[in-house]
Amino acid sequence: MLTKQMMFKSGKKVQRIQTYRCSRGHFFKDDSGLSGFSDSFIEYVVYVYLRCLSLNTTVDIVRATYEEDILTKSHVLSFVEQVGRAVPSIEDIDRLFSPRRSGYLAFDGVWFKYAGEPIVLLVCFDPKTFDVIAANFNSAETGAGYERLMNIVTAKLSKQQMKGIYGDGDNGLLLAIKRYFPRVPFQLCVVHKSLRMGQTVPVKLTAKSHHIPPQVKQEMLKFSKLFHSALYAETREKALEGLTALLHFTKEHPREKFLRAVNQLKRNFGYTLTHFEYPEMARDNNLIECFNGCLKPRLKLMRGFKKKQNLDIYLKLFLLEFRFHRLRESRLKDRRGRSPLELGGASLPEYYNFLTFLRRQLHLSYQPDRT
Repeated sequence: MLTKQMMFKSGKKVQRIQTYRCSRGHFFKDDSGLSGFSDSFIEYVVYVYLRCLSLNTTVDIVRATYEEDILTKSHVLSFVEQVGRAVPSIEDIDRLFSPRRSGYLAFDGVWFKYAGEPIVLLVCFDPKTFDVIAANFNSAETGAGYERLMNIVTAKLSKQQMKGIYGDGDNGLLLAIKRYFPRVPFQLCVVHKSLRMGQTVPVKLTAKSHHIPPQVKQEMLKFSKLFHSALYAETREKALEGLTALLHFTKEHPREKFLRAVNQLKRNFGYTLTHFEYPEMARDNNLIECFNGCLKPRLKLMRGFKKKQNLDIYLKLFLLEFRFHRLRESRLKDRRGRSPLELGGASLPEYYNFLTFLRRQLHLSYQPDRT
């Protein structure tokens, strides 16, 4: 037996460790680099990292908690990798907790850079519960990538159960939907159209500028008003009337920015009207942007990771944290204080660290294999 100092969540303790010797007299040596840290401490550090989204801040919080220099950034990255390998996958969580699906799907591609290389995360989530259904990495936002994602989705949710689909109108997504779900109504997110118009015709910046003539400002404000009246009309007829009025205005004021914004609006405009035929579908509650706002800060963290082959491990951990995290500040009362899994009907006890909950329930260990 050897005595060794181990770092637990409660602090440092002296641990008695059993060593082994083979028939030739060689002793076992632990050179994993993670020795000296217990599972409880490792999961505490990883949880802090997932909440504060910063390696340096995590190291500072642990230093202040224990009033000692215990960690480096390399330690934190090693813990993240070790925990990411041990925790269950999206499919494992689905089998364990059997979340219900609303029948509505939302698809989107979230871009980020890893080692200077652009990568897109294609994701499908339930817009009613906010729960993640499937996700995978691709080098481009193509129809083939979305089809691979839809293969995973259809294994969990039959086409007969699908009531509607939301998306941003990407060509690859539309091609995949036409092939896989030709009879499922598709609603193009009008918020994406509105955001794109704001990028092409910068109304807010123009209104604040002192160098742009008043006449140009008035034209931009009028264009913006007509644009939004076409997107947010109360009926299908009024939406088409709004589009016609916008086209007439653009013909009379053929500025390059107006022409580009109108072409963007006309592209797949019919899909922005789906909610008029299916009133149970939403059009402007910004489902996809809300989800991206939760996911993008976590994807940016991957710039600090060095092993590209571990991207799936990191993604699994980030999505797991998202599914168990309770939405305490949601503007919707029925979501507030509940996690996406709970919104899907999963019965979960009170927990403070979802990693601790999973480790105890599934008897996990974050220690390296000692073979």
